[in-house]
Amino acid sequence: MQTPRLSDAADSTMRTNLVHSVWYFLRVVRLRRGVMAACIVVSLLLGALYYATAHRRYESRASLLVLQAGNDVASTSMSTENAGQGLMPTYERLMTSAVVLQAALNRLPYEDRIDFDETPQERWIELLQTQLRAVAIRRTNIIELSYESKRPETAVAVVNAVVQAYLEFMDTTHKGTAGQLISVLTKEKSQVEEKLESKQAELLAARRQSGDLGMKSDGTVTHPIIQRAISVNEEIIKTQQRRIELQGLLVSVEAAVKAGQSLEPHLMSLDNGAGRELILSDLGLSGRDATMQAELEKSMLDDRAKLRTLQEHLGPNHPDVQEITQRIQLTEQYLAGYSGHVQDRLAALKDKQLAPMLLQLVRQKLAETTAQENYLRQSFAEAQAEAVRLNGDLAQIEILDHDVKWMRNLRDVLLNQIANIDLRQDQGEIRTAVVSEPAVEPAIWPNGKRIALMSLLAGTLFGLGVVYVLDVLDDRFRSPQEMQLHLGVPILAIVRPTEGLPATGLRAIQAYVAPNAPKSEAFRTLRTALAFSGKESQRLVISSAEPGDGKTTMLSNLGVSYAYSGKKTLLIDADMRRPGLTRLMEMRGRPGLSELLSSSDPVIERARQLITPSGIESLDILPSGNWSAQAAELLLGNRFKELLAWAEANYQQILVDSPPILATSDAATISQLVDGVVLVVQPGKNQRRSVIRAAEGFTSLGATVLGVVVNCAGSEEEQGNYGYGYGYEYNGEEIATDGVDSESPEATADDYTSKAA
Repeated sequence: MQTPRLSDAADSTMRTNLVHSVWYFLRVVRLRRGVMAACIVVSLLLGALYYATAHRRYESRASLLVLQAGNDVASTSMSTENAGQGLMPTYERLMTSAVVLQAALNRLPYEDRIDFDETPQERWIELLQTQLRAVAIRRTNIIELSYESKRPETAVAVVNAVVQAYLEFMDTTHKGTAGQLISVLTKEKSQVEEKLESKQAELLAARRQSGDLGMKSDGTVTHPIIQRAISVNEEIIKTQQRRIELQGLLVSVEAAVKAGQSLEPHLMSLDNGAGRELILSDLGLSGRDATMQAELEKSMLDDRAKLRTLQEHLGPNHPDVQEITQRIQLTEQYLAGYSGHVQDRLAALKDKQLAPMLLQLVRQKLAETTAQENYLRQSFAEAQAEAVRLNGDLAQIEILDHDVKWMRNLRDVLLNQIANIDLRQDQGEIRTAVVSEPAVEPAIWPNGKRIALMSLLAGTLFGLGVVYVLDVLDDRFRSPQEMQLHLGVPILAIVRPTEGLPATGLRAIQAYVAPNAPKSEAFRTLRTALAFSGKESQRLVISSAEPGDGKTTMLSNLGVSYAYSGKKTLLIDADMRRPGLTRLMEMRGRPGLSELLSSSDPVIERARQLITPSGIESLDILPSGNWSAQAAELLLGNRFKELLAWAEANYQQILVDSPPILATSDAATISQLVDGVVLVVQPGKNQRRSVIRAAEGFTSLGATVLGVVVNCAGSEEEQGNYGYGYGYEYNGEEIATDGVDSESPEATADDYTSKAA
């Protein structure tokens, strides 16, 4: 199995982060859509102002069709086919060349030179080239000419002047070039005729020397000498095959005679008509007998087929059936008698020395075939030598003949071109027609649609930039809706600041002090939201992004609300480094969770000893116990799982107070063992990115984030009265953790541990 490369994993992470960043930014844009709308409106207003104050520009267009009647690619004229493929760009550039534009400026009236008033005369051509466009339309012979000007009449006048100057230039250039080309082609024709006469003389001399009869070696007609060599070679091959067959037959006959086998199978292998007839005559047979026997066998097979067909429809006594049956019987009797006669004759012939006769006949035939093969080989050697000599002469003749034909064709082409150019010199084969006359067009700039689109695009881009800057500068949640949109989880409750309560004890819990007060209603709302969330919520962990967010306050008030509703509730302070619940309930110094997890006693027995009643019916508390440097390791052990399993069987609701997830890894560990996580957020204190990172920290581990509780809503300066405050104290030492921005929460926890040690 191939191990994934690190680069692949990095690419995948990069793509995931990119998608996440884009999705996050889109949500920010949605929240600040008012800013986007304002930027777009301002951009559109600026575009409208520019449209109303910009200088107008006018354009005039004309289309020219460039054709040539002839099809001579060597002339100065341009054929219809080549114009669209190769020469149209040349004529396109000619329209904007300095020669043509200078002639056009000379034609232009003074009143139509308004575009050049502020430009020195030596730069007029350069300015005209920047404002004049000549474009050849693809796959056509049409050139489109356009010019922009401050006045519509000037645009028309400039286009007309350029067209007339171009036509004059092409006419003059064509006639002058045609005369020069005729002179060059005439000189080249004379040189070709001299070479042609020399090659023709060489060809005639080569044919006389080789005795060429006009035969061509092109695959259709072959020279007689070469044909004779080919025929002799074919006869050698046939004779050689026959000799090999006779040698094999001789060996077979000798082996059959030596073994005393029958020689009858070898009789049919002889193709010597006289010898074969001689042997068959001794048997009292002839070649016609064998033919007749084969015909009788075929006839008998046909009669049998007819008989089967008749028997399917007629009875055995039918005359036709009896006739065919009788004919089959007679044929079978004759063939049986014939075979017996042949066997009797063969048996009698053995006494007359059949074997010597057959051997003599095969040897004689083999000797004749061998002599014929030797004679053919000698004849082939002579014909081959003569053919090789002839091939060299014919190849030289073929080369000379090819050169003569090529020079004749070249001479004819030159004659035709000279004649055509001479005829066209006075006719001007190039035809340039104005397809569409230049006319006054509406103002092409400013273009309302284009400016509107550009303004819309600019406003959108500017708005996105403004939203991004605002998002970077303002890193707070401005509303519960914004928080819900960014985190992707519901807002379970919104809690107002509680004031005037003691710092510790049951009197510090709002839901206990004033259960019917409006501020206590938020905790009952949280209890109800968890009950109707549609997810299991018996075992919950209460956490936050940073210290001082009020998670301990949320846990204690929620526990009191569950207890008042009749549920037997257990509160567990799982923060063994900086216990908030233990301090709130004035249980510091008592043994608790750290002793339970580090003890070797049974979990159930130890839990019953350490769990303490809170003073409220149906509400028990397991304090954190003494400070432990190995809190993360204790929570990862099996004893904490056993504790939760026992509590689940004995309590209807279990609430666990954990450290902030961005400060240590304890909250992440606990979230794997409970039904869900409730995240406490203080909008006036927490940075948006920290809260998002906290929520993503839970979800990335597979934990279920049931929702968010908004604490101290409406108070921008309130930092929380309970819990952690700004500092995180370990063994009497307070370490500032406000605005934690560590890339690795685990590293932060290790730092705290090392300082505490």
